[in-house]
Amino acid sequence: MAPIARPAHHWRFGLLLLLGAAGTPLAAPIVATEHELPASIDEASGLTLSVQHERLLWTHNDNINDPGSSERVTPRVHGIDPEGRQRLSLELEGLVQRDWEAIESIRLDDSSSLVVADTGDNRDSWPDYVLWFVDEPAELPPSAQEQRTTPSHLLRFRYPDGSADTEAMVVDRRGGQILLLTKREDPPRLFALPLAARQPFAEEGSPRQRLERATVHEARLIGPMGGLVPTDPINWLLSPLTGRQTSLPTGMTLSSDNRLLAVLTYSSLYFFRRDVGERWAEAIRRPVASRSLPRIDQWEGIAFDREARSLTIVREGTGAGTLLHLEVPEAARVAATPRSADARGRD
Repeated sequence: MAPIARPAHHWRFGLLLLLGAAGTPLAAPIVATEHELPASIDEASGLTLSVQHERLLWTHNDNINDPGSSERVTPRVHGIDPEGRQRLSLELEGLVQRDWEAIESIRLDDSSSLVVADTGDNRDSWPDYVLWFVDEPAELPPSAQEQRTTPSHLLRFRYPDGSADTEAMVVDRRGGQILLLTKREDPPRLFALPLAARQPFAEEGSPRQRLERATVHEARLIGPMGGLVPTDPINWLLSPLTGRQTSLPTGMTLSSDNRLLAVLTYSSLYFFRRDVGERWAEAIRRPVASRSLPRIDQWEGIAFDREARSLTIVREGTGAGTLLHLEVPEAARVAATPRSADARGRD
């Protein structure tokens, strides 16, 4: 993911004076509890809560800082506790890594699997993308260590109208589908892929040969997402200085009941609630709640807790405040009104 532009400090000061003079009320950011990621996770680009292990989150680094570089890195996913301490690293063998941007932990075929989205494309240069399925370890080691494993399945896909940079992915378990939200579009668009389209990862050949043998599926458009606008005057005024990037989606997470979807940007959180029987195309038209983050930064990973009462976000970089725990706004927790049974649909 390309770094976001940084506004000059004198502009910030001037804008604050302007807002103060006008007496404009500012939306309060969500109160956060801060922790620090391990130094080895310096480009955190995805986050998920393990369905296999209590108090375990999975995250991973982006590939490399320069998307055009020929540098190769060792693909790893990292298990951490809620305070950011390292529990386990999985080195994934036999695959090609381009630009990892999201990760999900799901129950699949009576076991726990990680789904890693190799879907980043800052330059819109790739014809297709891939989702890697990796078995979650059944047991955690007593102390931090590294293990090696190989993906069990993959799902190779393309978009119907060309390349798209995508950093947000969730699994709609009840709908049996994977949801992908494009990033550098106005408005962003939500696409779906059936979980059943995944196929076993070939056991022989080079990483590139094994990938190229996979069938390429076409993602199905669900619809545009509305309402991703800056959530307070400061962010609104800063947007022209930092570029549109402050409101571009970098991650999303779905509650265990498949009804509350939280979308992360560099400046804000947005919550979309799907009523019983409502299709995703309708639910994503506008958020039911939104909140400013404590600061604009490269927030890229997001995960609900098991009850969707709080969530965790991570950002690229090192040091304090690379992992935050936030409360879900009360407006996003309000129970939705059931719709009629004939309106039911998976998307």
